[in-house]
Amino acid sequence: MNEQTLVAVYDTAAHAEAAVRDLKAANVPVDAIRQHAKSESMLGSAEAAPPREQGFWASLFGGEPDHDTAVYDRSIDGGSTVVTVRVPEEQFERVSAVLERHDPIDLDERAGRYGSAETTTTRTASAPVTGARTGTAAADDATIQLSEESLSVGKRAVSGGTTRIRRYVVETPVQEQVTLHGEKVTMERRPVADGRPVGDADFTEKTIEMTETSEEAVVSKTARVTEEVSLRKDASDRVETVKDTVRRDEVEIEQVPGGPTTASETAGATPVTPATPAQRATKI
Repeated sequence: MNEQTLVAVYDTAAHAEAAVRDLKAANVPVDAIRQHAKSESMLGSAEAAPPREQGFWASLFGGEPDHDTAVYDRSIDGGSTVVTVRVPEEQFERVSAVLERHDPIDLDERAGRYGSAETTTTRTASAPVTGARTGTAAADDATIQLSEESLSVGKRAVSGGTTRIRRYVVETPVQEQVTLHGEKVTMERRPVADGRPVGDADFTEKTIEMTETSEEAVVSKTARVTEEVSLRKDASDRVETVKDTVRRDEVEIEQVPGGPTTASETAGATPVTPATPAQRATKI
């Protein structure tokens, strides 16, 4: 697994301690964090950094650094605290942001103040705090990924208005005239004055009767269909223009002229590229 060593220099012990505290809160292992100061009386577990001649920085970075570390030594001598963190490559950006949060010094400005051309360091322009790559990764390779968005328009069904038909009953009073037939039985008694005789007198009982009839109205109802009401859907297609924005990455390449080399560089050392003034910590 590739690891990187991140280095940040703080002019006050309080800033260094705050950075270490946030690193621990971010679950960075304690044994991966080191503070280097001039005196052990500094807050926390700051330790005195051995002289550069003893190979301290080289042993810390897992090999000979690709730049001079005099700016670290002189910063420590001036009372600053150097915080180093060794983390896996996939945690580099997260840990770098934590270190940058607590205002590390601008190493280029500090190097210019010391007036030493040997203190210029190589850094990536994309991150304020960077670290060393160890293992199989090539130290002189750097890659920036460029991304581009594409627009994809889909469709989904949404509910519109609803049309509902409800049938209900309305009662309306109606009337109709009808002629009804009725019968009534009446009795008539007529006296017989002509004195006609009875042929065969039959003094027996006899009964006659007549039944009355009448009509009454009989109501019946007949239902018939008068109208049909139905619902249907009429489908249509329309063309709609969808407008949005998509993003893509571009690169801007800037060639920075190299500065004059020192005598030791002319003798065979590999010159390094001056860092931009905005960088605040170093890539080892």
